[in-house]
Amino acid sequence: MAALGDTGNLNRAAVGLGISQPAISKLLKELEDGLGVELFERHARGVVPTLYGEAMIRHARRMLNTLDSAYSEVDALRHGQQGHVRIGTILTPCAELLPEVIRLAKQRFPALEITIRTGSSRDLLAILDDGELDFLVARFSAGSHQDNLYFEPLAKEPLQICARAGLIEGPMSRAELNAADWVLPPTGSVLRQEFDALFQRVGMRPPRKVVNAENLLMVTTLVEKDDMLTVLPRDVLAHYARYGMLAEIEVDASIDADLNQGLMAYGIITKTPHQLSPAAVGVLDLLRTTAAGMGLGTKESSSPVAE
Repeated sequence: MAALGDTGNLNRAAVGLGISQPAISKLLKELEDGLGVELFERHARGVVPTLYGEAMIRHARRMLNTLDSAYSEVDALRHGQQGHVRIGTILTPCAELLPEVIRLAKQRFPALEITIRTGSSRDLLAILDDGELDFLVARFSAGSHQDNLYFEPLAKEPLQICARAGLIEGPMSRAELNAADWVLPPTGSVLRQEFDALFQRVGMRPPRKVVNAENLLMVTTLVEKDDMLTVLPRDVLAHYARYGMLAEIEVDASIDADLNQGLMAYGIITKTPHQLSPAAVGVLDLLRTTAAGMGLGTKESSSPVAE
């Protein structure tokens, strides 16, 4: 199922699995007969999954991820502290928290492989649910409809309006901000919602001269080269400000308060704790200790998130 989902072609899937096309066709027919539904529509150039096929592909990939995790865990137990830990994160923890966690992890577990995946909280929650990540440092979205999740709040990530250093002199009003050119996160993201609300709260339409971009390199490059404004988490802006690339735009105190009025805290999100590998548990413990040392988080223990 996973091979057919990746290739959309019986021949290519068979080659990848090291079996013949008749064999994969027979396996597929047996599976469809057993389920009593058609999993793929056959076309001259390949196969296209039906609604039932998409569901089976998703579960097949989860099973493969679970098997990979099982092999990695056994290997980690056999060799000591070796293994692979996969972390999903939003932007702010990338500035200070996670680099320090990784530094400590490499000292304590030199052979440990660590993967960091960045994205929006909504996308990361879906990837966590598929078993491709061990835990997240992100926001929990009540609309995600996922159970068995545990959330440990760490901190909010205050947003700041910024531009390339030296572009803007003096404070900007709400009207001047509205008329400016912007590069912003896509519509629907938490940062974009907060930015749009900055104008909607006073009866103004959000700016219309906007380039939508999610990749941080693209955002910072556009701001640097095209005299555009953007909004970034405070710790991320501080990183670029240290190198003279970006600078905070001075705004009225009411604007700053409005920009951060509805922010949700980010934190550690895990699935059922006993499902974590020993390597993931070790890195997660380092994350909690490091966060506490930075003054993040609460003394409360994690609790399951109710839908």
